[in-house]
Amino acid sequence: MSRIGNRVTRIPAGVTVTQDGRRLTVAGPRGSLSIDVPEHISFELSGDQVRFVLDPEYQESLNVMHGTTSARFADLVHGVSDGFTKNLEIVGVGYRGAVDGGNLMLFVGHSHPVAMKIPEGVRVEVTDNVKILMTGADAVGLGQFAQNVRKVRVPDHYKGKGIRYVGEKVRIKAGKKALSGA
Repeated sequence: MSRIGNRVTRIPAGVTVTQDGRRLTVAGPRGSLSIDVPEHISFELSGDQVRFVLDPEYQESLNVMHGTTSARFADLVHGVSDGFTKNLEIVGVGYRGAVDGGNLMLFVGHSHPVAMKIPEGVRVEVTDNVKILMTGADAVGLGQFAQNVRKVRVPDHYKGKGIRYVGEKVRIKAGKKALSGA
C-alpha cells in the first residue's frame, strides 16, 4: 500500500477542482493546472478533499503511480494557491545576469552572453546582478528551468565559480601541488 497515495489532499479556499473524464483541473489565484489520472486509479472529490484510490487488482504494478499521482496533485494545489520559488546565485568575478524582455541573459565567462527564454508561467527577477529569484505555479516546469539555468555554468570544484542554488555547498578541491626538491 502506498502511504503517500492514501493521503487526503485538502483544497484551500479560493482553489477549485473540476473533473473532465480522467483529467483534474485545479484553478486558483496563481493560474490553472491540470493532471491526467492514470487508468485503474480512481479519485473521490468530496467537499474540500480529494483522495486517490488504487484498484486492488493492480496493486503490484501501479503502486508507484498511486503515490506519484497523489503527490503531483498536491503539488498542483500548492502551486495554484501559494506558488513555488527557486533561488539561484551567480558566483565569479565579472559574472552577472539580467532579464531582457522575455529572456534571461547570463554573462558567465563565455565569449557571448547566453540568452535563455523564460517559459510561460515562470517569473524571473535578478537582483544585485547575481541573485536570481524564480517563481511559478508548476513545480516541475520551474525546477526544470532552474536546472537548465544552472547547467549553463555548473559550479567549478577548484575555484567555486558558477551558478548554484542558494545554500548549495560546493566542495573546493585542492589544486595541483608544486613538486619540491626536483
